[in-house]
Amino acid sequence: EKSINTGVMWVEERIGNSKFLDYVVNMGFGQRTGIDLPGESSGDISNLYTGRRINFMTASFGQGITVTPLQLITGYSAIANGGKLMRPYIVSTVRDGRGQPTETKPEMVGTPFTAKTAATLRTMLTSVVDNGFDKARIPRYDVAGKTGTAQIASPEGGYLEGQYNHSFVGFAPVSDPRFVILIRMEKPQGITFAADSLSSAFKDMAMFMLNYLHIPPTR
Repeated sequence: EKSINTGVMWVEERIGNSKFLDYVVNMGFGQRTGIDLPGESSGDISNLYTGRRINFMTASFGQGITVTPLQLITGYSAIANGGKLMRPYIVSTVRDGRGQPTETKPEMVGTPFTAKTAATLRTMLTSVVDNGFDKARIPRYDVAGKTGTAQIASPEGGYLEGQYNHSFVGFAPVSDPRFVILIRMEKPQGITFAADSLSSAFKDMAMFMLNYLHIPPTR
């Protein structure tokens, strides 16, 4: 709700570096998802193999490692799916020269955390929208989401002054998730925090999806 970096640093310290690294790897970060699209990047979590404690502290709130938008949305899908990490795909069916179809089957590639943990995270992410970012709330629906405001690394070392990348990831309805939305914005002008730049856009997209899928109110 407050988006406090020191809060997740405290959690990482309680978990321990070894277990934290296991979670990062089991979530698929630093690895390609295997989606049926060319040119996928694996991201970079090499900082976590240096043994430096500070790298774990900063990685807890997303700094010092890189993940792709696809990895991030797949991770949120695991939260929505009760801890089941699924392989993303684009093409549902392929037909050979004779017209015989081969359907793509949903494939679970891991369970990075338990269903109980997923339920706790869904509750927390719902509370973020309910009590933290009012611009993302949708009346009569339970919605989960979180902003991201990332400093941009400078080629000379350190970070670029006053420049950020923004993101918002969320899903709905929390009681029976039907979709996940990720929005990313590079170097927005005149706005520092993603809560102010992307919350309303997420709300508009989520409302469109709720209407498009004919999902009745959940509250």
